[in-house]
Amino acid sequence: MPGTPLSILDRLTADPKADGTWDVLVLAALEGPQALAGYLDTSQAPKRSDPAKADKQTTREPQGAYLKSITVEGFRGIGNSTTLELPPGPGLTLVVGRNGSGKSSFAEGLELLVTGDTYRWANRTKVWREGWRNLHHKPASIEAEFHIEGETAPTAIVTKWEDDADLAGAKTHAQTHGKKQMNVADLGWEAALQTYRPFLSYNELGSMLDDGPSKLFDALAAILGLEKEAEALETLAEARRVREKAHKEAALKKDELLAKLKTLDDDRSRSLIEAMEKKDWGLDAVETALVKGATGNTTDSDVQTLRQLANLQAPQQAAVATVVHDLREAQKQVTASAKTLAAHSKDLADLLDQALKFHTKHGNANCPICGKPGALDAHWHEEETKRVLSLRQLALDATKADQAANEARKKVQQLFNTEAIAATLLRYLETPPARHPEDHGLGTDPKDLVTALDSWRTGLASSPDLDALAAHVESKAPPLIAAVESLRTAAQTELAKREDRSKPVAPLLAAWLTQATQAQKGNTAVKPLKTAEAWLKEQAGSIRNERFAPIKEKAQQIWSQLRLQSNVALEDIRLTGSAARRSVDLDVTVDGTKGPALGVISQGEQNALALSLFIPRATLPGSPFRFVVIDDPVQSMDPSRIDGLARALHETASQRQVVVFTHDDRLPEAVRRLAIPATVIEVMRREGSAVELRTAKDPVSRYIEDAMAVARTDGLPPQAAKRVVPGLCRLAVDAACTEAVRRRRLGRGEPHAGVEDLLAAQSGSKALAALALFDDAERAGDVLPHLNKQGKEIADVFRMVNEGAHQELPGHPVDLVRGAERLAQWMRTRP
Repeated sequence: MPGTPLSILDRLTADPKADGTWDVLVLAALEGPQALAGYLDTSQAPKRSDPAKADKQTTREPQGAYLKSITVEGFRGIGNSTTLELPPGPGLTLVVGRNGSGKSSFAEGLELLVTGDTYRWANRTKVWREGWRNLHHKPASIEAEFHIEGETAPTAIVTKWEDDADLAGAKTHAQTHGKKQMNVADLGWEAALQTYRPFLSYNELGSMLDDGPSKLFDALAAILGLEKEAEALETLAEARRVREKAHKEAALKKDELLAKLKTLDDDRSRSLIEAMEKKDWGLDAVETALVKGATGNTTDSDVQTLRQLANLQAPQQAAVATVVHDLREAQKQVTASAKTLAAHSKDLADLLDQALKFHTKHGNANCPICGKPGALDAHWHEEETKRVLSLRQLALDATKADQAANEARKKVQQLFNTEAIAATLLRYLETPPARHPEDHGLGTDPKDLVTALDSWRTGLASSPDLDALAAHVESKAPPLIAAVESLRTAAQTELAKREDRSKPVAPLLAAWLTQATQAQKGNTAVKPLKTAEAWLKEQAGSIRNERFAPIKEKAQQIWSQLRLQSNVALEDIRLTGSAARRSVDLDVTVDGTKGPALGVISQGEQNALALSLFIPRATLPGSPFRFVVIDDPVQSMDPSRIDGLARALHETASQRQVVVFTHDDRLPEAVRRLAIPATVIEVMRREGSAVELRTAKDPVSRYIEDAMAVARTDGLPPQAAKRVVPGLCRLAVDAACTEAVRRRRLGRGEPHAGVEDLLAAQSGSKALAALALFDDAERAGDVLPHLNKQGKEIADVFRMVNEGAHQELPGHPVDLVRGAERLAQWMRTRP
């Protein structure tokens, strides 16, 4: 990864504007969301550690790896186990084959093996994943061998599926030959696959720019080593947004509460309104009001008076009737017992009780009543005690009558708490809750209660017996009950009206107080958070541009190679913005005029641009993958751009292992024509998904080799040799002529498209040979005379490969093949 002159910590330390507030927030955010939250809550400053340096010290760099082989069995287009051997080192390898040959099964199998997925299936419906098994071969597995730096033996990654397993049911492991198996994660490639992914399929190539500027931004930004800064920036932004949102919500709730309080016409509400309209929202005043309200310790005297009036107690009429009944029944018992021996016995028993107590206290003595000498002695005490017990039994009815009378009187006293009523009434009369002066604020006259209470008290004191007391209760209790109920009901009604307006506000105020206290506290951090966020965004952008500069330069260089004969120039590539507004800006000009990149370039140019961005990213020094695998990059490319692609791949292959899968013969042809060193492997698919591999030769050599194989076939019928061998030899000569024409005309700088159109327009071998020999297809008639001058053998071979299917071969087919080989070699070297 490119270094940077100053890390974030260095820049923070060197910034003269750091004031110990926002700069500490940057440090905390670099440590993560918890560290930032901890500092904001406790003001405990984080340590000044550099996360980039810390990561470098604790993260083990994975070792570089080259690709040695790919073995595929029962996967996609490959049936029986087939191994693609690759030169494990820097260099270019082309794996060629027609569509359906199975070549892409190697590329996709390797991508699935190493990454766990393929771009072909990513973000697509389930049906795309259901056809992964080969139809002709049940066992399925993929294996790739790598040469890893520092290891003396190859390391293999192997994945296998049971016969009934689905795609996700594979069992995968890694193993260095001679060592124990391990998890693939032990290779240390997981993070690198996100940052330096070395695979580029045609599907991904065509859609890299379609995923939007933010996805491309993430892919490029990941390689710059600014993940910590990006995370810290988002941490700061999130902390700021949370606090701004909380403050806004608390402010809106405050406005709602103020509107409710303004409907309450009392002193407490008015004081709260005044406090809450201040800048600090009067939180202390709100808390004080809530505490007083919760304890009943309110300063609203009206409410206190109303509550006391509402709590006045008066008995039910049934209770009064019960007391009256009990009084009269008790009076009957008292009257009845007074006329019997029971009353006398009770009185005598009481008198004897007093005498016994006297004897117990003072001992033997004369009678205190009559003065009889020695009357009070032990014998007397014993006899009189027995007598008292007898008298008590006789006096039981009189005692019950007295107890009933006492209980009845107590019940009278308990009917009304006259002291409480009097105290509450006095407070009411002294400080009535004024609503309307003429009715003391409650719509009822308190004089009724005063009169009824006085009458009740007076009657209690002046009633001599229980019958008189019963008559008093019966006549005076109902007016007193009515007066209490009237005043209590009026007070409850008024209190309910007030509480209906104020009761819902109290819990809302309590909830808002907690919310507002936190919001006000959080709001004090918003300004320094904004400063920290702006500073980190600016510094991260500066570092990002420094680190992206060499990647941008390389991408522009590759684009300049791929844009041959294109009027679109890539002027600049910029990573701009952050968070939801992050994007990659591609500045292009068309014939010197600026325009939006994706709006002015063709699909082929988009592919070329995607390649220009992929190769620098995948080949950065920090990548452990010393290989890149590109599948079908030639599609949609103009012929002129293929030469540029070949040169770009050649340059990349000087330091990396470059493996390209393609069905298009134009890339191998361009590699041969430009004399670029490359290994070309041809993939062929036979019946039953049997895939064969062979090192490919140029078209001339391949046709000659196939012709020789046919010519040497024992027992070949003459008619077959007559038709097949000359035809293959003709294809070899035509390929040689085509190669000569391309080399000459493209070397002069002619447009690729024009050259290809010219070649496609020729319908015969003589016209093609005329282009190769004279650079003029109209001179087809001069070809044989010219060849005769070079030698009769050359002219005869040319005639036979063109007319062989219509005449007998003069000699053995092998001789014709050898002559055609010499003719083709001579034609392909024409200047």
